[in-house]
Amino acid sequence: MKDGKVVAEERLLVDLGERIRDVRSGPDGNLYLLTDSEDGRLIRIAPAN
Repeated sequence: MKDGKVVAEERLLVDLGERIRDVRSGPDGNLYLLTDSEDGRLIRIAPAN
């Protein structure tokens, strides 16, 4: 962001083939993503060691 405008973007997890509908930070330090798939997938993203 620069002066309130997006100047660059990086697309991550494109290969999922699903849209990410919600992102939450868990008390364990992981990120949790909810997708729009029929099964409503919940994906945990953990920091690299």
